Amino acid sequence: MRTKPLLLILPLLSLVLQTLAQNASPVNGMVKDSTGRPIAAASVTIVNASGAGVHFTKTDANGAFDCKIPSPGDGLSLKVTALGFRPFIQTISSGRSPFLVTLSPLPTALAEVTVKSKTGIQASGDTLNYRVAAFKDKNDRVIGDLIARLPGIEVDEKGTISYNGKRISNVYIDGENLLNGRYGIATNNVPVDAVEQVQVLERDQPVKVLSGYVPADNVSLNLRLSAKARATTINTGEAGAGNDVYLLSFSNLILQQRVKSINYVKSNNAGSNLQRETADLGVSSANGATPPPQPHAYLSMTGDNLPAVDENYYLRNTDHAVNANALFKLPAEWALRLNLSALDLKRRYQFSQSVQYFLPQGDTIGYHESQFNTDRHREWQVQAQFEKNSTGAFVKSSTQLKIPSATERGDAWQNGQFMQQRLPFRQQGAGNETQIVKALGGKHLLQYNSVLQYDHVEENLYILPGLHENLVNDSVDFLQLGQRVRTEQVYVHQYTAFRIRRGRMVWSFSAGGNYERNHLRSGLQVTDSAGKLTSAGDRFSNNVTFENLGLFASANATWMLPRGVIVAEAKPAMHFIGYGLQGESGARRQEYFLLNPTLEFRKNLGRYGELQIRYGGQTSFGHVNDIYPGTILVNYRQFNANAAPLPKTGVHSAMGRFSFRKPIQMMFWQITVSAEQTRQNFLQAYTVDSGITRITAMNYDNRQSKYSAGGNYSKYIFALSLQLSAAAKGSLQTGNMWYNGDISPFHSHQFSLSMALQKKLPFGAKISVSGEAGKQEYRLQPRKGFAAPNITESVKAKAEWQQQLTGRLSITPAYQFTSYHPSGQSGIRQHFLDVQARFAVLKWKSTFELSGINLLGQEKYRQIVTTANQLSILEMPLRGRTLMVKYFFGF
Repeated sequence: MRTKPLLLILPLLSLVLQTLAQNASPVNGMVKDSTGRPIAAASVTIVNASGAGVHFTKTDANGAFDCKIPSPGDGLSLKVTALGFRPFIQTISSGRSPFLVTLSPLPTALAEVTVKSKTGIQASGDTLNYRVAAFKDKNDRVIGDLIARLPGIEVDEKGTISYNGKRISNVYIDGENLLNGRYGIATNNVPVDAVEQVQVLERDQPVKVLSGYVPADNVSLNLRLSAKARATTINTGEAGAGNDVYLLSFSNLILQQRVKSINYVKSNNAGSNLQRETADLGVSSANGATPPPQPHAYLSMTGDNLPAVDENYYLRNTDHAVNANALFKLPAEWALRLNLSALDLKRRYQFSQSVQYFLPQGDTIGYHESQFNTDRHREWQVQAQFEKNSTGAFVKSSTQLKIPSATERGDAWQNGQFMQQRLPFRQQGAGNETQIVKALGGKHLLQYNSVLQYDHVEENLYILPGLHENLVNDSVDFLQLGQRVRTEQVYVHQYTAFRIRRGRMVWSFSAGGNYERNHLRSGLQVTDSAGKLTSAGDRFSNNVTFENLGLFASANATWMLPRGVIVAEAKPAMHFIGYGLQGESGARRQEYFLLNPTLEFRKNLGRYGELQIRYGGQTSFGHVNDIYPGTILVNYRQFNANAAPLPKTGVHSAMGRFSFRKPIQMMFWQITVSAEQTRQNFLQAYTVDSGITRITAMNYDNRQSKYSAGGNYSKYIFALSLQLSAAAKGSLQTGNMWYNGDISPFHSHQFSLSMALQKKLPFGAKISVSGEAGKQEYRLQPRKGFAAPNITESVKAKAEWQQQLTGRLSITPAYQFTSYHPSGQSGIRQHFLDVQARFAVLKWKSTFELSGINLLGQEKYRQIVTTANQLSILEMPLRGRTLMVKYFFGF
């Protein structure tokens, strides 16, 4: 009885299928390579708008294919793929049968090679996959904790990530660029449990349409998320309190396919620097885009030297941060990205510094200074970006608004003389970057880049009571000095390129121009004992307008080798530079022609090695901060002025690098050697008199050389369950120095060796040990007299023992040691001990932590910095013993 309905349905279904077959549309054609040879067994798929396959077939021995589909309609596309070739996609409505499909070869034949390792690493062509579950530790909270331990990857104290000695450009989240180079936001906030794989993209070309036209040399990371992370909203928080310290944070993450966002609110006074989390750490060739020059800061209060230890030992801060980042995937492969950052930072610095100058004539000049400063820094930064990134076109328009401000106040003592300082700072900056790349058909590309940037900066330095009477006030006592600086900067860059691909050759031709205009106004004001404000004179005044119009072109020939690339490029440019100085009737104008050649060779050697050789010549010019004639009081111990022509710097550099990796054996190593020759038409002339330094840029044929070599090695030794890494680097530099009227050549040698190991031990323990030893030697070669060399030896070491007492309880003591030993001076040695204890509450998805910092009670940190003729000893008070109870939670 049940078969009767079925017997009635089958004829009806047959009739429907016949009708559909009669109304089906034929889709057929030929598939060939770039030389015209047919490609057999190529996969031909008809896909709908969502990417799902509607019909599938393969080409025959002659490269032909034939299939029938229902009425084409909108949204159906023809997709052709073959091993060793780039995929081909074309909407069916935009063409008629027969389709003539030409597949272009991939730049490397390794793209389809997959190497798997049972230990958690998988290599597929230029992509290296680290399985998070194989490397995760119970104490890992965010993905940055795990990345720092991956074989072949190094993370420095600033959070900058390198792979096999090469800095990465971006950290993507499921292939999406949410953060650009500010990837510290991801590594410090994405939970480790939300990531399934950490992928290294060794030749990352973020612009799809440029693939095959511009050889990629960027390295990026991609965080491949788990299915659970894509389906849920992730909320995490942290709260902590201790003796005079606190910490609060809350993060919200949405990591879905169409919407991704990372948002957080954080606050602490425990030495955690929230400004570093939003720093731009990425490095990229930018595919022709030119970043605008950043405004130059003329005034300062503190020195640049900071302790070479963890910031939580010395940073006395109160940091508040709000950060919001969102990426919305729109129809037709468009995307909208919004990034908002707000910082409110309060820092208290206290340090003392003893400086000695060893002059060529045999004289020694020194001074001692101490400062206690408070810095209040606020910053708003907003960026909005529209982007379309498809195989046929790339469009990006990014607009940024940046409004930082700061006020520094403090007390200073120099050689016993007391003074008070105040330095307010204001800046307004806005800019837009637009990039358009369009495939024209016939293997032609048209590219357009535009950069527009405007910045306005105001700086004011006030010093009370008056000082340097003999220099600024005819030796008459006065009450206060006030240095004012106003700068305004406009930058415009326009660039158009046309690219043609013929077989393995890619030809690129471009033309464009950039325009830079800077206006500097400065003056020094004196407040006498009666409170009257007067100018210190014209020699302390500047009113300079600087303009640089550059017209440039380029010709590039790129030969795509089967497993490498050869690039030859010339960038001829004509610069028209003019600037007017206060007191001069006419403007100074100069014209320069430059060639700026580049040669590069990259080649895969065997399955695991790569050789890279690069030569480049580049000439750059100074800006308004290099040509102002009026003296500026930079800080209470330094005056700057310039008596040189427009600075011109020509650099010729050569680099060779060989990298090798065997992922299945977890072995990575690379060696890099480089040489750099620099020629400048100026030299900084220093006049040192006790605690006062006057710096003037002087006309001089200044030539410098630098040679460096380095390498690193990383290996996991399976028999010992031991991960070992080592790095070595050395450099030799020669140049000239001008102190107190005497020009002296110098040369310096620097060498450092570092090692680190991690080993899992029985009974739930793990030990990590790292250390670095370095030696710096500076030798001054005065024309008269003799100068002893400055030699400093330094050692840094860190050891950490992590003991898992139970499944939920662990304790981790950590020890750090630093040592500095300069020639002719007693050495400086310092010791630090920290402890962390963690207890996990599984039902609450949370963890309690008790941390102790600086348990040995180290009160001061001392550090030695040397140059060819200078010895500086920095001393800074440290936080005392700090205990804090923290609570981490997630939901």
